[in-house]
Amino acid sequence: MTALPPLICETESLAAACARMGAHAAIAIDTEFIRDTTYYAHLCLVQLASPDESVAIDPLADGIDLTPLTELLLKPDTIKVFHASKQDLEIFLRLIGALPRGIYDTQIAAMACGFGNQVGYGALVQKLLRVSVDKSSRFTDWSKRPLSPAQYQYALDDVIHLERAYHKLKNCISERGRDHWVDEEMARICEPELYQIDANKIWTRIKHNIRKPQALNRLRHLGRWREDKAATHDKPRQRIIKDEILVRLAIEAPQSLNQFKNMRGIYKNVIKDYGAELVELLKKADAEDKSLWPQLPKKNPPNHNRATSDLLKILLKHCADEAEVADLLIASEHDILELTRGKRENLKILSGWRYEVFGQWAEALLAGKIAITAEGNKTIIIQR
Repeated sequence: MTALPPLICETESLAAACARMGAHAAIAIDTEFIRDTTYYAHLCLVQLASPDESVAIDPLADGIDLTPLTELLLKPDTIKVFHASKQDLEIFLRLIGALPRGIYDTQIAAMACGFGNQVGYGALVQKLLRVSVDKSSRFTDWSKRPLSPAQYQYALDDVIHLERAYHKLKNCISERGRDHWVDEEMARICEPELYQIDANKIWTRIKHNIRKPQALNRLRHLGRWREDKAATHDKPRQRIIKDEILVRLAIEAPQSLNQFKNMRGIYKNVIKDYGAELVELLKKADAEDKSLWPQLPKKNPPNHNRATSDLLKILLKHCADEAEVADLLIASEHDILELTRGKRENLKILSGWRYEVFGQWAEALLAGKIAITAEGNKTIIIQR
């Protein structure tokens, strides 16, 4: 077994490693973090790999200054290769106040190269490199020191294999003439707004069966309030107040602390810590102008024909199979719905490579110029 490089725990070694990494056109990056008991992900390890070496940085080390890492992340002429980058990018956005420059996500690139929707890292490495990834250390508490050799090797393997997979994937993309596809997708994931939570919309993630706009408005206020509390105290949302309690409060809307206390199944600490505050919040929500209350979307929106949507989905699957590209990369459920309803403004499937692969055929189907039929186990497009 090859000797593991020493864990980088001091600034001078970090600066030297980042200088070496920055000399390459592309490097692989991964992070290890913990989030079980916090609102924010807490960074515990950063792994980097170039064609020459792999290193791991300990951001928890006493006295280490991460400025060299920040400078490397912001260096525009070194591509930063991630796999399923969203959580990593959220961490770096909070850590350095900006997204890394030159982001390349192999999960997205793999979708453009026929590897299916949101292929996992292990599956991609297996397909490209014929390497089986050991996942025995995936549930490690990465904040604990020292790391065992097995944990350390696991962390480094993630970037060692990723760096190698990137080059094979790039060749696959280039051979198919899809570099401009991938460039377009990488530009999309470089928007900071994608990684920021809109507290006003967080209520839409809460499972509920509320139909009345007034109660929905209360839930919107409660969801935003909990999000602020969770961020301020760096605690998971459910440890502030569980979803089901927020839903009950939105429905029952206690108007006094005594009414709050008489609600069954409410933890005493919730009443003690937040009772009076929540009563006032609910009153404020009810006093808000009704024109601002949210409405649930209609199950069958105007101009929506489910059969037409289903036909478009079949066409999408056919076009994706023909082009050997993941259908989810071409169009989402929302895109199909908007097209069915005749909403064309800013619809990504009606421009660029998506139009070539699917959009033009979707327009032809809606115009009655083509039909879809089956022949054996294949779907076929027929010109009309």
